[in-house]
Amino acid sequence: MNKSIVNWNHSFVFFLIACIVFVTYSNTFNASWQLDDEPNITNNSKIHVTTLNFHQINNTFRANPIVNDKLYRPLPCLTFGLNWYVGQGNVFGYHIVNLAIHILTTWFLFLSLHLLLHIHYQKKYPAQFFFTAALFGTLFWALAPIQTQAVTYIVQRMASMAAMFTIIAIYAYLRGRTERKYAWFILCLLSFFAALASKENAILLPLSLVLIEFAFFPHRITKKQLFRLIFSSLIILIAGFLFVRYGLGLVPFKLSNPLSFLDSYANRSFSFSERILTQPRIVLMYLSQIFLPVVEQFSIEHDIVMSSSLFFPWTTLPAMLTILLSILAAIFFLKKYPLICFPVLFFFLNHVVESTILQLELIFEHRNYLPSFFLFLPIGVLIARILYSNPKQSAFRQVTAALCSIFFLIVFGQATYTRNLAWATEYTLWADAIRKAPNSSRAAHHLGKWHYYSKNYNHAIYYFQLALRSTDKAPTPKYSKYLVLNALGLSYAALGKHNQAILYLNQCLELGDYAECLQNRSVVYADKKMYKQALTDATQLANSVTDYIYQLNVAIVAFEAGNYATSYGYLKKIINFSLENHQVMHLAGLLLMKEGAYPNSLFFLKQANKLAPDEISYQLTLAAAYHVDHQPALTETVLNDIFKKYSLPVITNALKEFRRQNSFVINAVSFIERRIDSMIKTNAINHEQQPPAP
Repeated sequence: MNKSIVNWNHSFVFFLIACIVFVTYSNTFNASWQLDDEPNITNNSKIHVTTLNFHQINNTFRANPIVNDKLYRPLPCLTFGLNWYVGQGNVFGYHIVNLAIHILTTWFLFLSLHLLLHIHYQKKYPAQFFFTAALFGTLFWALAPIQTQAVTYIVQRMASMAAMFTIIAIYAYLRGRTERKYAWFILCLLSFFAALASKENAILLPLSLVLIEFAFFPHRITKKQLFRLIFSSLIILIAGFLFVRYGLGLVPFKLSNPLSFLDSYANRSFSFSERILTQPRIVLMYLSQIFLPVVEQFSIEHDIVMSSSLFFPWTTLPAMLTILLSILAAIFFLKKYPLICFPVLFFFLNHVVESTILQLELIFEHRNYLPSFFLFLPIGVLIARILYSNPKQSAFRQVTAALCSIFFLIVFGQATYTRNLAWATEYTLWADAIRKAPNSSRAAHHLGKWHYYSKNYNHAIYYFQLALRSTDKAPTPKYSKYLVLNALGLSYAALGKHNQAILYLNQCLELGDYAECLQNRSVVYADKKMYKQALTDATQLANSVTDYIYQLNVAIVAFEAGNYATSYGYLKKIINFSLENHQVMHLAGLLLMKEGAYPNSLFFLKQANKLAPDEISYQLTLAAAYHVDHQPALTETVLNDIFKKYSLPVITNALKEFRRQNSFVINAVSFIERRIDSMIKTNAINHEQQPPAP
């Protein structure tokens, strides 16, 4: 075939794929941050690149939110850092990059399918057969709604990038294998390590290539060639393991103790045997989700009944036998029916890391992004055979087949578009999840969080209580219970029900020395004016955790208790390291104002206002400082700004809290209250004197 025509066809297919995928995912560009996005991106300072220099770029490579100073999926973390540099917390740019990765992955999948079909069929069919089979096999994969979790869920760029580099490696291997050019094999190797640097499940690529070799290339090879193939695959697999173990610092198991990974099951709500028994049912559920685009099947959370034996639930043994027989049949018929058997073996092989023995959470839909690559290839081939296998077949049959295929693509695309609606906000995602998985502690907890931050505290308490009843079934029961108890304490404190808040925070601390619970109990004690207990908690925390934030907490509590010497002592420890913290600046200003050092006080108070310009309490404190320093013009300027900027209820509430915290400058507080009251009256008179509107 004319090479220019082939290139034109490829360009057209890329444009077509990009347009279809873009339209299908067009409602995701403003989908909010979700779940693991917070610890990995929005709350991860190492991702927050502000300057493109070596230090900040290097930080992104070590952006593990839990463990410091170790490489952590460096390539996706680098892209997150670059996204932050361009748009910071604006989700739009992140979704654009995620969609671009999905389009590129889809494109290389098309190229790989097209090449595999040529290898298998040689010149048995016309060129349009190969294009049609590859295109439909690719589009069904790209539009399957199960892929939304890998594409729309921002942090799962890690999974989609690993898959992208994997399919690039597969394509490069196929090109190298057919063209005998070592440059392609070098690209394959580089792509393998790039995939590993994105997510560790890509380590199975060498075995996938061996599977491709046996499925699609002549099987009559000498013992020497067979030995060379197996040896080179093992070398690459070992190199990949060493890269994961020593390059990325991940230890799935120790060579000296291969069963060491079982120790981490102690923190899970399921045992090793329960996971092994349950996973076959989950994998079969994945397959139903892949082929049946029913939106009700998809959720960020699933209620999974744990398999406790081969016979409970009764589907456990049938699921295991179904998978075992499918694998055995696929191996037996691999050479005879590679286009059917290879996708089956590839799917199960690439579920080995995340769906077998490791103590990962039981179920996540994004785990199918890579394993499902080739599952729609037989469907693409079937469509192409109906259309092109017999040149004399009726036009009616061809048109019907084409229309039916396009109809099912539209069904897949519509299901994906609809599923993506659930990802729009935190509320929509978790409301959808709890409707489909009512026993999910995580779903109830996140709905409670959403209501808490929306200041619907009674609703928040309802969902937190719901979450508390199910924590024993959560993936990490103890940690989940800590999160819920702490959240209940905060919610009751927000309602002013301090006794209930302390009750739940006490239960939280019975689980272990959780710093956040201790800090929150200290705050509740302070609000209840139980300053001795508040100071005890704050001091215990500051002495056990080396973080200036906890030192600051002691300083604030001591100040509120009237223990200014203790407050000043702790503030002195941290002030040189935290000049960009508005709370530190404000407290320093208050302490200096208490000592009568008004000019020095003003320096810190102005800095606090600069760092937090929307904090009304800081502006009131600054006005008080100007007043006691006898600067009436500046006092008036600040008060006028407050009056223009905030509503009357906000000012009134802020004044009450201001009076409570600043009794040591009661004259200044009284003056400010009188002055604002005068402004309110003047504004009312001026309003009455305004002529009526025409």
